[in-house]
Amino acid sequence: MSDVVIIGAGLAGLSCALSLNAAGVQATLLEAGERPGGRVSTDIVDGFRLDRGFQVLLTAYPEAKRLLAYDALQLKKFEPGALVWHDGKFHRFADPVRNPAGAAQFLLDPIVSLADKLSVAKLRARVQAGTWEEMFGRPEKTTRAYLQAVPFSAHMIERFFEPFFGGVFLERELVTSSRFFEFLFRMFSAGDTAVPAAGMQEIPLQLAAKLPAGTLMTCVRVTGVTRNPEFFAIAIDGRESLEARAVVLALAGSEGNALLTGVGGWSIPDVRAWNQTTAYCYAVEQPPVDEPIILLNGEGPGAGPVNNVAVMSAVSPGYAPPGAHLVVAGVVGEAPRENAALLRLEDAVRAHLKKWFGPAVDSWKLLKAYPLARALPQQRHAEWEQAPVRLGGSGGVYMCGDYRETASIQGALASGRRAAEAVLHDLTGKGNG
Repeated sequence: MSDVVIIGAGLAGLSCALSLNAAGVQATLLEAGERPGGRVSTDIVDGFRLDRGFQVLLTAYPEAKRLLAYDALQLKKFEPGALVWHDGKFHRFADPVRNPAGAAQFLLDPIVSLADKLSVAKLRARVQAGTWEEMFGRPEKTTRAYLQAVPFSAHMIERFFEPFFGGVFLERELVTSSRFFEFLFRMFSAGDTAVPAAGMQEIPLQLAAKLPAGTLMTCVRVTGVTRNPEFFAIAIDGRESLEARAVVLALAGSEGNALLTGVGGWSIPDVRAWNQTTAYCYAVEQPPVDEPIILLNGEGPGAGPVNNVAVMSAVSPGYAPPGAHLVVAGVVGEAPRENAALLRLEDAVRAHLKKWFGPAVDSWKLLKAYPLARALPQQRHAEWEQAPVRLGGSGGVYMCGDYRETASIQGALASGRRAAEAVLHDLTGKGNG
């Protein structure tokens, strides 16, 4: 019998297993897929490394700094700021602290007012003040309402904040919690935006490599959890059941609830809404830009479906084979299910990109499209530590995932740690309750 069985080896499940193992508690981590990572994964197609949608790591995340060895990941950094397409050309939005030369150019660019530019510095100072608890204790509103109250002009919101944070939140309406916005703005300001040299999949692989041999079992599909007087039975497709003193469901609500028919009356709160995205990955001979920087649509959805573009091979050469380049274009709010609709959207994406980069876009080879209907939980409300992690309030079954905290790598890792702390408290009397 295992002390704990964790179902789901995404970042939350991996974090939970690592915390339990560090405390000397035997944990078994079950994953239905062939590899750990959940939504954080990388495919290799024709020698290109394609992340599952456009993903990045913010190196200032507290949980990431605690768990990850950044040097071993060989992190490759994006340039702070962005190039924003508006009125027929790109405009440079630069971090005034970390890119003074770019900031001087930004200061002279008439794309937004001087007052807006000065307000960016004021916002940067505001979000860096205080503890996490104080930040998440501030009055909550939508990100759009928060930006309007700073105040930023409509032009600044539409030309920068909508495409930049729309690409982070995966919703351009900016209904995401202002607390989460402040947290992320601090993270962008305090650290780097980066990817591992060999793709985002290296993050869960590094975490999994820290676990004792035999802890992680892949290609294991759990079909149900049954509660017995002294233990839980975990039914597995095609294998013998496992027994455990506690079970952690590192799954989104609907997936976890499907396993709980043998645990009467218990139900995981489900994700109320998911934000959608589609990423189109292209092989190109000549990159449209040679900088490791994000490119943004500052003209709104009416100008075309593309929200953001990155030349990933300019960030990390390992994303493309020698002599080739990888471009990823992101669409926010759409994830077509039918292949015909996916191709129609790609036609519109390619037409939009031609406005930016000219007829060379016709020669770009589509490697793969990633329509992600469940890309990120919508974050209308945010707290520094969400509660509870116990199902039913009495322990035995626990839940974790970014949907339980904040929709981020930070949230997933923190949620796994908090679930482990609750398990330790209930099983051993140690750890945070």
